Amino acid sequence: MSECGTEPVEKSAVPKYDARNPLLELWKRIKRSRMAMAGLVIITLVIVVAILAPIISPYDPYKQNLSIRLAKIGAPGHILGTDEYGRDLLSRLIYGARISLMVGFSSVGFGLIFGVVLGLSAGYYQKLDGIIMRIIDILLAFPGVLLALAIISILGPGIINVIIAIGIWSVPTLARVVRSTVLYIKELDYVTAAKALGETDLNIIFREILPNCISPIIVYATMRLATAILSAATLSFLGLGAQPPSAEWGAMTATGRNFIYQAPHLTLIPGFAIIIVVFGFNSIGDGLRDALDPNLKNTM
Repeated sequence: MSECGTEPVEKSAVPKYDARNPLLELWKRIKRSRMAMAGLVIITLVIVVAILAPIISPYDPYKQNLSIRLAKIGAPGHILGTDEYGRDLLSRLIYGARISLMVGFSSVGFGLIFGVVLGLSAGYYQKLDGIIMRIIDILLAFPGVLLALAIISILGPGIINVIIAIGIWSVPTLARVVRSTVLYIKELDYVTAAKALGETDLNIIFREILPNCISPIIVYATMRLATAILSAATLSFLGLGAQPPSAEWGAMTATGRNFIYQAPHLTLIPGFAIIIVVFGFNSIGDGLRDALDPNLKNTM
């Protein structure tokens, strides 16, 4: 018992935040979220499968064999059956992971480059703020899918054009997220001190402001990956994305609906794959958002 009549607090009972190793601390807080860890396991497995597709795929995903067309799940030599051309569905599903991940990462990367640059410029330079934000408001006036459809109708169908369309769709929201963060950060003391010391605008933006915008950018980009993959599948389902015979999950779902009564697995299996990957990225995004929230550092 202490002199003031209260028991001393054990050090182990006080939550700590290790600022010396932020990556390790981030990992510790992410591990506390079961959903985030489940999403991380799912996405890791999908990425590994996509990378090793030529090795683990049992068949050529484009090789046709009409003698075994529309084989059911569990058919000899074809665990998930075959499609209307006798192509192995498991092989096409494995290679489809490559296309979905490529579209997701490429489109989000495209949106990140332009969104971050526009957000930094609008937040830091007051004269550019009005011009950039009015352009962003025009883009935000269109529903996301409608904007993507309009862009693809101009550029034409295809994977590359889908990446461009989804990338442009990602720019407005990211630009607003970055701008709002910059408006707060540029008023802080260390930015004011950098200006007083004669630092150039580029040094202040990329050395002082941008590193402190990374947290919301990472969270947005992770969750945007789920939306990008789902949007790409939607566009391919409508015939505007990947074109036959491409092994893309949305396109596979679209062609499978013609045989929904004979072979429902042609639609259900790629559709389930899309759901799993979207769930994985959303779970990771939620975990990162909670882990990177400064208000939770002392409570998690």
